[in-house]
Amino acid sequence: MHKNDPLHGVKLEQILTELEAKLGWNKMGELLNIRCFLDKPSLKSSLKFLRKTPWARSKTEVLYLKTFCSNHPASTLLIRKNITRQREESAKKAENSAPFIWPSLKGKKPRN
Repeated sequence: MHKNDPLHGVKLEQILTELEAKLGWNKMGELLNIRCFLDKPSLKSSLKFLRKTPWARSKTEVLYLKTFCSNHPASTLLIRKNITRQREESAKKAENSAPFIWPSLKGKKPRN
């Protein structure tokens, strides 16, 4: 079962350490568009942010898979699952968000 998951047993700290060593913080920030990699990046602050933010962690895991596990047979499937999950979550957010309505101004007559 574990042979089908290249991320099995890989800790988030290891993912960040290996990506930072290979790509660097700036390149990670450019590729993922995540501010914690661009604005005073550190391992500790990035771990804290990624543990609290599922979408950012997912993007980071996909980058790790593409960078280090591209030859693994299950990587493509995991990448697709992560991307599909991200799209579904963003669609739910868009669906659940209420449209913006301007507050009414009491005592003001509407302009014609």
